[in-house]
Amino acid sequence: MLHDKSIKLDQLTLGVCYYPEHWKEELWADDLKRMLEHGITVARVFEFAWTVVEKEEGVFDFALFDRFLDLAHRMKMQVIMCTPTATPPVWLTHKYPEALNATKEGDLYYHGHRRHYNYNSREYNRLSARIVTKLAERYGDHPAVIGWQIDNEINCEIAEFYSEADHAAFRDWLKKRFGTLDKLNEAIGAAFWNQTYTDWAQVSLEKKTLHGHGNPHLALLEKRFTSHSARAFVKMQADILHKHVKGRFVTTNGIFGHLDNHEMTQEGLDFLTYDSYPNFAYGQEAGINAGDTGSLKDRAWGLSLSRARSISPNFGVMEQQSGPGGWDYRMLMPMPKPGQMQLWTMQSVAHGADFISYFRWRTCWVGTEIYWHGLNDYSNRPNRRLEELKGISALFEAAGAAAGGRYEARVGILTDYLNEWDGERDLWHGPLDAQSRQAIFRAAQLSHTPVDLVYLRETASHQTTVEELAPYSALFYPHPTILTQRTAQVLKDYVAQGGKLVFGARTGYKDEYGRCPMVPMPGFAADICDVEVVEYTLARFDEPVLNIRMGDQLAPAPDAHDVLQPGSTARVLAQFDSGWYGGRPALTRKDYEGGGVAYYLGSGFSFEMADLLLKEMGVRSPYAQELTCPQEVEVAVRRKDGEAFLFLLNYTEQAQACDIHGDWRLLDGSSAKGSQSLPPFGVLVLRKEG
Repeated sequence: MLHDKSIKLDQLTLGVCYYPEHWKEELWADDLKRMLEHGITVARVFEFAWTVVEKEEGVFDFALFDRFLDLAHRMKMQVIMCTPTATPPVWLTHKYPEALNATKEGDLYYHGHRRHYNYNSREYNRLSARIVTKLAERYGDHPAVIGWQIDNEINCEIAEFYSEADHAAFRDWLKKRFGTLDKLNEAIGAAFWNQTYTDWAQVSLEKKTLHGHGNPHLALLEKRFTSHSARAFVKMQADILHKHVKGRFVTTNGIFGHLDNHEMTQEGLDFLTYDSYPNFAYGQEAGINAGDTGSLKDRAWGLSLSRARSISPNFGVMEQQSGPGGWDYRMLMPMPKPGQMQLWTMQSVAHGADFISYFRWRTCWVGTEIYWHGLNDYSNRPNRRLEELKGISALFEAAGAAAGGRYEARVGILTDYLNEWDGERDLWHGPLDAQSRQAIFRAAQLSHTPVDLVYLRETASHQTTVEELAPYSALFYPHPTILTQRTAQVLKDYVAQGGKLVFGARTGYKDEYGRCPMVPMPGFAADICDVEVVEYTLARFDEPVLNIRMGDQLAPAPDAHDVLQPGSTARVLAQFDSGWYGGRPALTRKDYEGGGVAYYLGSGFSFEMADLLLKEMGVRSPYAQELTCPQEVEVAVRRKDGEAFLFLLNYTEQAQACDIHGDWRLLDGSSAKGSQSLPPFGVLVLRKEG
């Protein structure tokens, strides 16, 4: 059964990341006082402070955090405690080097950074369990502590693990999964290139190979195993905390690779919190938003927030960007412009966040993150960002009742972990899928069509049902190369009950291990769409981009092309306009008796094609009768207990005007009908009954 893993708050709440161990104790009271004056009521602490309480193995001293938590309680500041396992102490890795992660070549990642441990070291699990237990026993019922964060950003920095402990645990995991070597060899296609295993001792995670890549099917299993290991590590800590911290929530922060974050949350967390850094769009690593985002820039971060919302419909943000960012050697990001801190904060709220914790209170004066700025600069003097925070606090107070409201979307973009992981290796569909997802999101954003990112799941704890998909009028599943029979049946049932579904090129020709069975393409999708892929090709780099002609409209057909043969129940909506398959079907439609429709697009999704499909399915611009806004303004609605909250977000440096037609009210209760102006990077929140 799928449980609602949402944060439970009655009021929008502000917090901040704070590191009392970094600052002189005489600063603490003034820091907490100023936090409260700026509307911050929650501080997150202890995420990297293991050595502070355990300077030597088994020798504990809690005095510093005893004093801080008691001070926080006296000053009515609430606290989120973290477990410190993201940065093991030097004494630990020196004495127990088996706790360290390693490269494919077997070289250890030594001390000096963070997240340099592995999840399968027995010693590291033992010592982690002990420090978590000690903290939970001491602070589990402390009146200042309202919740706990496990570790920090699971699988951030690195999501590959090759220590000896990992190799041994991988073999054990495969034995439990397959039972025999014959079944493993069959699953990974070991007959190819003479890769058949004859003894379990021969089996390992990937090691250094020619060109850097080994068996692709074993590599996909490796990612499943990495997810299993990370989740087990989180669950170990969650089980300890739940035993000792009754009445306090347990969460972790961030969404990172080779980890089924949905399963992790279901297995041991109360909800997920996310780390929101839209300023990546403007830094030297802006490629994080690579794909057909056009002019979205920081607005594209909404797709990342949608990912968090797919796990916890109401979530928290444990780290919200408040200043320029960067370590001393990478991730360089500029100072947010006036208004952008508020814009990014309310972007998170609009997408479902009810708790926003800024990173960080004061910029650190030592270490790798000296350029990752917080609300306060090194000088600790008043600044523009703190002044902006006062306005954010006032807006949170006025719009606080939106907490608990659910983001409203009738269009979904489907995805799943297996295709994401397989696409990291398989260049025939991975980059295409990322580009198409961004193109669909961009078309939805610029037409004011809210969308959800929806994960299809087939796990031990949950399998997606048609009832979960039924609230969506339309679903895009861009390029599900791996499409199982069960998932295909759920999607067919969705269409049969009136839903509209769009597949793209490269659909359905792989099984769950990434193998290509001897069946016509697009595999199980053929029955849904009544179409066969008779040939496929990548676009030629030396030829112009092909177009698809749909009536009198042209749309680019990027990267991959499927040559389609529709069956008797499918009709052709569009054709390729050139190339050796010019005039052949490029988009087909199959209608179902219940009003549902299944589409197959024989290419990648361009922005133009995604926009045409939104129109074709009749789901574009659902709030057109309520308001008229320029493309530059994002429109989002959250609904709660018969009341709707409308968020209008201006991502430009120019004022933008929206015309309000519906019966919306400003937060002070007055009518909002007519023209409403949003200043540069401005935010407007409206509300109404119904």
